[in-house]
Amino acid sequence: MVKNQALLLAQRLKESLRERGRESGDSGRPVAILWTDLTGEWTTLIGPLQAVLPELFVLGKYDPTQRRGPAIWLKCIVDRTVPEAPTAGVVPVLYLPRVSRQELRAAGDCPPALQPLVELQFRGRVWHQSNGHDWTVRAFLVSDEGLALDVAADRRTEDAFLRVLPILAETDARTLKGRRLDADDFDKLSVQDPVRDLLLWLNNAEAFEATAKGSRWESFRGLCQSEFGFDPDRVPAAEVAGLLIRAELGLDRVWSRFAESPQLYPGVAKLLKEPVGAGQGLLVLDPSRDPRINERDETELRQDLQTTAGLPQAQACAKVLELEGRHAVRRDWVWARTDMSPWAVALRPLARLAQAARKPVGGATLSAAAAEYASSGWECDAAAMEALGRFRNGPDAALLVKVVRALYEPWLDGSARHFQVLVAKEPSEARKGVFQPAAEKDTCLLFVDGLRFDLAGKLAARLDARGFRVSMTHRLAPLPTVTPTAKLAATPITDGIKGGNGDDFTPLIQAKSGWKPVIAPLLRERLETSGVELLDPNEIRIPAGGEGGGWTECGNVDSMGHSLQGELVHQLDVEVDRIADRAFSLIDSGWRRVRVVTDHGWLLLPGGLPKVELAPYLAETKWARCAVVKGQPDLNIPVSPWYWNPDVQIASPPGIGAFRAGETYAHGGISPQECVVPELIVERGASATYASIQSVEWRGMRCRVRVDSNDPKVRVDLRKSWKQESTSIAAATKEIGPAGEVSMAVPDDAHEGAAAFVVLLDPEGKVIASQTTCVGEKP
Repeated sequence: MVKNQALLLAQRLKESLRERGRESGDSGRPVAILWTDLTGEWTTLIGPLQAVLPELFVLGKYDPTQRRGPAIWLKCIVDRTVPEAPTAGVVPVLYLPRVSRQELRAAGDCPPALQPLVELQFRGRVWHQSNGHDWTVRAFLVSDEGLALDVAADRRTEDAFLRVLPILAETDARTLKGRRLDADDFDKLSVQDPVRDLLLWLNNAEAFEATAKGSRWESFRGLCQSEFGFDPDRVPAAEVAGLLIRAELGLDRVWSRFAESPQLYPGVAKLLKEPVGAGQGLLVLDPSRDPRINERDETELRQDLQTTAGLPQAQACAKVLELEGRHAVRRDWVWARTDMSPWAVALRPLARLAQAARKPVGGATLSAAAAEYASSGWECDAAAMEALGRFRNGPDAALLVKVVRALYEPWLDGSARHFQVLVAKEPSEARKGVFQPAAEKDTCLLFVDGLRFDLAGKLAARLDARGFRVSMTHRLAPLPTVTPTAKLAATPITDGIKGGNGDDFTPLIQAKSGWKPVIAPLLRERLETSGVELLDPNEIRIPAGGEGGGWTECGNVDSMGHSLQGELVHQLDVEVDRIADRAFSLIDSGWRRVRVVTDHGWLLLPGGLPKVELAPYLAETKWARCAVVKGQPDLNIPVSPWYWNPDVQIASPPGIGAFRAGETYAHGGISPQECVVPELIVERGASATYASIQSVEWRGMRCRVRVDSNDPKVRVDLRKSWKQESTSIAAATKEIGPAGEVSMAVPDDAHEGAAAFVVLLDPEGKVIASQTTCVGEKP
């Protein structure tokens, strides 16, 4: 949470629900979050919460304008078959008032109106407490995951906080900390916050006045007159909005409250755009308060960018940086948080792109160029992808593509041409730079197809934010930079490989029945026979502890790039989160280290890569960025040997060209983006507990276990099932202590000769490693 930001119930609910949506299980990220509420006690909060959580949908009478509808409509929301559905990558939250989880679980007895939602409990996640119970309002108020308040447990207090729930949602909970809250404290919220009430009135005067009849309205009038010097019966809300813009009548604290969480008061933002009595023209004391000034500046910025798109690259870069100097301040205005400053927000990555694109990737040698790209060059790609992701469609998206091309295409092409010259001059260095990862005990290789360097940078930042130690190095991908050729070089298999004729760029691997093309089942077979432990995608399993380490795969970056082309930019953050979740789950299940490896990168340029002609009679196999040639192509087209068979010649288009027209996303050629690939080593942070079993020895019914760990409080147990504490057969669990070893007895002779698990537990009792053993096994 941002320092000094208000602690709001609605905001914490949003964070909790979105965090649940980021969790991955056996089937990956959930398709929806189910929020069951048997008593319906959260109902009054749904309106304010929808203002800050646009992916929140409610079970009820059909009204798409209120994001509400029956179960079948909610199912369509999840499956993205109705226009009201959120964009791809956003996990919808389905609030189900007066529905229990038991109703959804009992498919046969489930009411017909709810049956479309039953299967979502398997593809989705239920939002609940760590103890498995549904979140009640009281539980969320007192939980550390919620507001961490000290709330009395009597019925009168519960009735009070449920009465004022919408008000509580907009109250800074920091003002409620430090004391036990009872019914009187919550009742006071409804009458002692004139700033909140004034904002609620400005947000929707009609609705406020309808619910504040009689004494409450008179009380509100009195507060407005005493606190702010106006009578809401005489001064309309639109006129007060004008006073708010001009900071009159001591309304600064009202503005500050609005600016803390403008999403809670969408009506205020609308009112401020057309206030009554706001003065002539746009002359106000503080321009950041007037949405009309922001709107004018947005229009001017868009017009300036239209001009920029037609300038030569050097001038376009200078112009974007000049615009950033003028408009960057508006990203700190409240309007940027209400989606009213889209171009000011898009200008941030455009400015980073303009700064980085002034000079192509250089370097006097191939290794120097690769190092330059790996250290900073990839940030240009990252800025371009972030900028392109700001708008999805329409005229704004079309303009953004033009601006990005003006800045990015010359840099991309210049970097590729320089890199191609170096590869041609140093073919031995190009081959030498392809080093394969070694199989290591306690290390799982996580293969991601198409993890370009800019995505690896994002991935490292996400994992670092979660408290992991991450180091990133680079190597070169083998030529051509396509999966059939390059994936094998990301594995620890180094023998029994040769190149064939290069028809589809797939090498041959030695199998029991002779030399065979490297297809996925054969690759897995060779990894397994090499002593590597194989994990299916999303499989969570404690490592067996073999010397060959592990191998698993994750991510769909490359396959989505080929199918989505330019739309890929809108999926990159989701994929990075998926990969981060997978690395987290592997380390959480007991792997000491995760090494993220990949095969190749790629080029992406909306509007299409330039078409390069290659005579059909010269090409045996032709892809977008590479071709097997059988003759001597035009001297302007770079030719390199195939990594797995130097006798096979591979043509690559010059610069960022493509042999096929209309390619937005492609790889296979020679450029820093395609050839310089990352490797990340991910380990637990310094404060995290790790442990591995070094040896297990039996002397009769006593077991001696040696452990390597950074925490002497790690405990050892003997279990019939490593998952279940109730299956323990040891006399007692024991801490390893500073010596890192324990001696444990099995008191029941009936277990002699039985299979069991030696289990290591962290100080919180979580299993962090296990190993099979046989009770009483002879040395």
